[in-house]
Amino acid sequence: MSVGEAKMRRKGCVAAAARLPRRRSGVALLEVVLGLALFFGVAMAILAGLSACVRSAHDMRLEAQAADLAITLLSEIQLGAVEIEDIGPMAYEDETLEDWTWQIVVTPVVGNLTELDLTRVEIAIHNTPHGYTHRLYHLLTESAAPGTGPYGETGMAFGGAL
Repeated sequence: MSVGEAKMRRKGCVAAAARLPRRRSGVALLEVVLGLALFFGVAMAILAGLSACVRSAHDMRLEAQAADLAITLLSEIQLGAVEIEDIGPMAYEDETLEDWTWQIVVTPVVGNLTELDLTRVEIAIHNTPHGYTHRLYHLLTESAAPGTGPYGETGMAFGGAL
């Protein structure tokens, strides 16, 4: 036994010295547990944010595709390729659009503007698997000015006017 150890035993420091590593190991374990909990909490928050971003991007893709389909159908109506009458719901013939359906609802406008012969056309585009519906409303005239098509300004073509 050395002189230093004898002095520590006499002073009662041996028990305190023996307990010191146990306290440090308990504190180290607590630090590791808290560190892991913090890491997993931050990781879950980041994953939740990424999930929201992916869901939002998917919703935006659905909205953009539905708006494109509605505008395309309105253009076909204005060009006379599709009759202005209540139609649908109808499925698209294109295989890439198998989840989409379209519907046209025609309503004559009544009120102070009856002399304009306005017709309200509602185009509804549905995506059944996602439960998404896009609606486009447009007013068309049945008595157009000379030189235009039967339903308003349809005399546009690429490269100039008809």
